[in-house]
Formats: sequence, structure tokens, C-alpha cells
Amino acid sequence: MRLESSEIRIFHSVARSGGFRAAAQELHLTQSAVSQAVKQLEVKLNQPLLIRDRPVRLTRAGRRLYRYVDDQLQQEQAVLADLSQLARGLNQQLSVAIDSTNNRFAGADLIHAFSGRWPEARLRLVEQPSRAIVQAVMSGEVELGLGPFQTRMERFSTEPLYDEHRLLMISPAHPLYRATMTAEDLQRIPLVVSSLDEPDQRPYQAKLRDNFRMVWQISSLNVRLNLIDRGLAVGYISTEVTRQLPQIQHFRALHEFDFARIERQVGLFYRRDRDLSPVAQDFIEVCRRYWQAGT
Repeated sequence: MRLESSEIRIFHSVARSGGFRAAAQELHLTQSAVSQAVKQLEVKLNQPLLIRDRPVRLTRAGRRLYRYVDDQLQQEQAVLADLSQLARGLNQQLSVAIDSTNNRFAGADLIHAFSGRWPEARLRLVEQPSRAIVQAVMSGEVELGLGPFQTRMERFSTEPLYDEHRLLMISPAHPLYRATMTAEDLQRIPLVVSSLDEPDQRPYQAKLRDNFRMVWQISSLNVRLNLIDRGLAVGYISTEVTRQLPQIQHFRALHEFDFARIERQVGLFYRRDRDLSPVAQDFIEVCRRYWQAGT
């Protein structure tokens, strides 16, 4: 024997509303259909559930069944409410670490597109240097990283978005600036970077450092650009930055050095051993569409 959903819903409505007519109106059924459903349920259970007065009253068996059905319907409503919240992004949180270049030129657009799809989701987006992004994803501080891929990404799943070119640049305002710079000149000029990596994590970075006597670690992209513009340092700047910012297009790339160009793949990454949340999966799709539209 099995209790059918339609039967117990009709019984519950009759017991709660106090009569067959009221239940029929509530359920948009005929009074005869409601009465017949309750009668069939009583036959199935082999005992009366209702005392047919006005209003109807529950028998002992009817009270027990009513408590059961009421509990089931309340749980159902709670589950439906939870699912509705998940669909609208309630109780959903996305945490993303992003590098300064992507944050400056794409961050607001990405947030705008994401919030349109998940208007009630909580979003945490933090700007960090590329090496710190890797550490933040690995530690679980954030779910997604958006920035340049590092040399070793074996523990991450990656979603490439575009290829980035960074050029070692100097401002003509620098007192040591010349049409052709020498290695000795660079030894006298600080290199400004967003972060310092461990040599064993990015071996070529150690070689780059060898060409400079002093390295300044400045996380802010604006400050790094300002230092270069004032003639206080040199730095590796994305070609996207020079394209987007006319005020720094007077910077000159130091092509005379074979280490003046760095090519990196940029995209999203997350831990291989973690299942992505629905909001994270959708944020990846938002990023894909954004960069596809820009190409």
C-alpha cells in the first residue's frame, strides 16, 4: 500500500479548511471529486479519517495522518524555498582573486554581467599580485583565480582566456634615459614589480632580477605606472595597459634587451580537487563571453 500525493493533499486541505466545499474551492476541484478522493483514502486505510459534521472533525487516525502530511508539506515548502533561493543566487557566494591589470580594465564589466545573472549572490573580488592569487586559490581563501598562469599549474584546472605580452618599459623622463640603454644603465635603475616570486617557482624571474640591482615590490598598478612615468623606475607593462591608457603611450619598450618581453597566458584557474559552485561555473562563462566579444 502507498499513499498517493494527490490523495493526502486533498485530505489535508479538507481537514485544514473544515469542509469539502472549501477544499474544493482551494484546490480548484469539484466537491464531488474531493469527497470521492477522501473516501478512497479511507477505504485504502480501512478506517474513517473524518467525522462528517460542519465543520468536519478528525478521527484519531485522521489526526495522526494529518500530522504526518502537514510535516511533509512543510518540508516540501522549505525545500522549494531553498531551491528558489539557489536559483536566484541567495545563499550563494563567489570569491575571486584578480590581478591588477584585469581588475582595472575588465573588473567592473565582469561584475556587471555577473550580477545581472545572479542579482542576489554575494560577490567578493580581491585584487592581488599573480603569485598571491595562486596561493589564495590553493589555500581555499578564494574559489577562482583570474590572472596570468604561473610556470607550475599542475594542481589547478585552467580556463585560458587570452595571451598577454609584457614589455620592459621606461619613461623618457628618467634621468638615465638614452636612445639605446645598456646593461650597466639598468643596474642603476630600480625595477618595479607587483610581487616577488621564489626562484624555484618561476626560474626565469631570478634571471630577470639579476639584471637589476634594486627591485621595488608595489602591488598597486597605478603606483607602479606613476613611478615609471616620473622617471624613478622601469617595469614590465602589459600591452593592454599601454593600449588603454593614452597618458603612458610615451613610454618606450627596451627592445635592445633580450629579456624585455614576457609572454604569458592569462585566464581562470581553480583547484583540481574541488567541485566548482554554480556561481563560479557561471562566472567562468561570463569571462569567456567577455573576452570572446573583445577579440
